Amino acid sequence: MMINTSRGSFECKTVRETLAHLQSGEEIWISGNEPYPCLAVVINDDFAAVHYFENEDGAMWLSFNEKNDKEVTFIAGGEQWTPEAEAVITLDKAALCIKEFGTTYQRPSCIQWQEL
Repeated sequence: MMINTSRGSFECKTVRETLAHLQSGEEIWISGNEPYPCLAVVINDDFAAVHYFENEDGAMWLSFNEKNDKEVTFIAGGEQWTPEAEAVITLDKAALCIKEFGTTYQRPSCIQWQEL
């Protein structure tokens, strides 16, 4: 897997190695050998929001958690971003998404998604 962060780009051979790059306040992009599909994950303490980009034509989804009502602000693209509360998932769920994506390179089924 290829990981792109504000600290640089890294090739990770294992999911564990990939998960080690999760840091609060950081945005990470994860892909295989090709740019798409990819995941973009933003993190703030124990919370995350995940985008899944299927292709370069704009097919994308955002994490969905109907049980969350906590507003969380993230840094995405160098700017503050506060998504709808329903887009916020736990960091543990984001880690599961990364793990599944690293195995299938498809939109993870371990969480709910909203199509954008």
